[in-house]
Amino acid sequence: MLLNKKKLDKTLLKEYFDENFFMYLENDDLCKRVVDAQENIYIAPISKIKHLGGKAVDIKYKNEVEFARNWHWIWSKFYFNKKHYGYTVAFLKGLPKFFSSLIKYIFYVIMKNNIKQKIYLNRLSGFFNAAINKKSWYRSQF
Repeated sequence: MLLNKKKLDKTLLKEYFDENFFMYLENDDLCKRVVDAQENIYIAPISKIKHLGGKAVDIKYKNEVEFARNWHWIWSKFYFNKKHYGYTVAFLKGLPKFFSSLIKYIFYVIMKNNIKQKIYLNRLSGFFNAAINKKSWYRSQF
C-alpha cells in the first residue's frame, strides 16, 4: 500500500489505521475513508502478492488461530458497518451470520465436535461483543 502522506494528512487523516480493528478490515476502512474524502486509490494491476495465511504461526496453534480468526472477522464486520453505516445496519447485516452460526454451533454440540463448536461459539461471541459495543478483546491462547 502506498500513501501520499502529505496530501492525506492535509485532507483526510491524522491517523491512518483505526486501532479498534484487529486482524481484519483495517485496510477496507482506510480505503473507504479515502474514497469518501474523494481522494484516489490507485491499483498496480501487474503487482502480485502471495499471502501465506497464517504460515508464520506454528502448526500446533492452528486451532487457536482459527478461533481468533472467526471471532475477529465477525467483530470487525460489525464494527466496520457500524462505523460507516450505523448500528442498525451493522446489526441487520450481521443477523444472518449470527443465526447461521447459532444453528451450526448447536449442530456441532450434538455431534460432539469440540473444535467446530468453539469456532461457531467464537463467531457468536464476536457478534455479541460488537453488538454491545465492547472493544475487540479476544486474543489467542498461545
